[in-house]
Amino acid sequence: MKEERDRPLVEIRGLTKSYRKKPVLSGVDLTIYPGETVVLMGPSGCGKSTLVRCINRLTEPDGGEIYFENRLVTALSAHQLAAIRRKMGYVFQQFNLIQRLNVIDNVTMALRVNGVPPAEARERGMEALALVGMDGKATEYPGELSGGEQQRVGIARALAQKPRLMLWDEPTASLDPILVGEVLEVMEKVIRTEETTMLIVTHEVDFSRRAADRILFLAGGKIIEEGPAAEVLENPQSEIGKKYKNLLKK
Repeated sequence: MKEERDRPLVEIRGLTKSYRKKPVLSGVDLTIYPGETVVLMGPSGCGKSTLVRCINRLTEPDGGEIYFENRLVTALSAHQLAAIRRKMGYVFQQFNLIQRLNVIDNVTMALRVNGVPPAEARERGMEALALVGMDGKATEYPGELSGGEQQRVGIARALAQKPRLMLWDEPTASLDPILVGEVLEVMEKVIRTEETTMLIVTHEVDFSRRAADRILFLAGGKIIEEGPAAEVLENPQSEIGKKYKNLLKK
């Protein structure tokens, strides 16, 4: 088990991406190990979401290499990529729930599409909903839920896949401030109770200090500072890190 944890789950080398000839990622190197919770922080527009989306090729990188379980993701065929994505949960900013489906059907749809028997899919879906405190709303529809509840359903949808890697793309960005706390509380519970590896894009510094094993600061298309959460927030070396330190609650 120790040897498996010492072997990288994700390895990124020299990742580049530009939009309309404007560089967003300029040679990012990143290694994530099994069981880690890694938080990615940086100013708006610095490429955090692009980096996360490149890992499962929701966004196609321009250059560099991305390895997942020692497989070169950028070289996979569409069929092979679909299989790899089943091992990666993804929590979007905008919930992306299907309005005509109720909660349990939203959570289990991908499982059923991928051939999981209906009874097993429902069992896994209800387990995931229970973990995020939404099992009592399994038959309700997205339009009947608050934004925080919808995002918790989105988290359950990702968890039901039983992924090896969870990618979180600013999961509280679309929420009213009053709802942010309930989603962060659920995220901390998931981190405590699940062994899944996490890569989280967020601006929530107090949450990051409590929940992250490691924090990375991204700026200018590159990771400019990284280290244990408490260390880089309490004693940051970069200007970006110092700005985040100022946001910590005293």
